[in-house]
This record gives sequence, structure tokens and C-alpha cells, in this order.
Amino acid sequence: MVKILLKTAILLFIIFSIYFIVNPSACSNFLAGRITNTDESEPTQTVPYGQHGNMFAPTGDGPLKSEQPSSAKPTEVKGIVDTNTLTEQAASQPQPAAQYSQADIDYAIASRYVELENEYARNKKVGKDTAKEISYIVMDDFELTQQEWEAFLERATASNLFSKVRAEMSSLGK
Repeated sequence: MVKILLKTAILLFIIFSIYFIVNPSACSNFLAGRITNTDESEPTQTVPYGQHGNMFAPTGDGPLKSEQPSSAKPTEVKGIVDTNTLTEQAASQPQPAAQYSQADIDYAIASRYVELENEYARNKKVGKDTAKEISYIVMDDFELTQQEWEAFLERATASNLFSKVRAEMSSLGK
């Protein structure tokens, strides 16, 4: 009889361990008194911390309705957001996206190209395919397609941008 109870306890321990490994938020939500995977149409029971009651059936992924302040309305944040540093003020007051002119973008691309060119020259890795390698690196850094890169090269050549950037970088280096 003792062997059967011991085997049952070990089996239950293994099952719960696998469940908490597969779903780690279930353990922390269970201990914090939150219910997981809540559907707004389902009624949510409020259970004080320490009195878990019927908490073995998760029904939603979020805090209990009683934990949310009634006056606070959730703000909708669009795009990619780092939730570790997101503050309530930043969420309620979205910052306008920075607007850069095409000349600013072209200057940044050209300066990255010249920077890599100087780095290759310092490391004495200059060869016949160096310009192609640098071009691919810059295209990858700025997520440019081949057509965008060619359009940039036309604009940069027309405005003599590479020479300007090289002159500025050499004056900064002195």
C-alpha cells in the first residue's frame, strides 16, 4: 500500500513538474492569485492572496479584474515596445517619431560606408572585392534593397557626398 502511494506521489510530482516547465507563467500566476487566459465574457472570481480556492483551472492570461484600478483605462501601444522600460507616462503620451530628411539618411549611410572603408584600410584588408563587401555590410545595416542602394549611390555621387564625409572624418581624426 505504501509503495502505491509513493509511486502515485512521484507520478503526480512528475506531472506537475512537466506542466510548470511547459507553462512557467502558470506557477507565478498561481502564487500571485491571478487567473490565466481570461476571456472577457467569462465571469472572473476574486480570490484574496493566500486563499486559493478553485485556482487549479486557469481561465485567462492577466490579472483579476479587482487588481486593475477602475479609473485607469488601458492604453493601446502600437509597434515594438520594450515592456521592461515602458512607463505609464510614456504609454499615455506617445512620442512622435523622429522625421529625418533624405539628406540626413544619405549622410548616415555614407558615413557608415566611409567608416568601414577606413577600418578595412587600417586592417590592411583592401582588395578588389572590398568595396563590394563594404556595400553589402552597409546595405544590411540600413536594410536597403539593391534598388535603394543604387538610388543612394546616384544621389551620393551627384552631390559628391562621399568626398564630403571623407573630408569631415579626416578633420575629426586629426
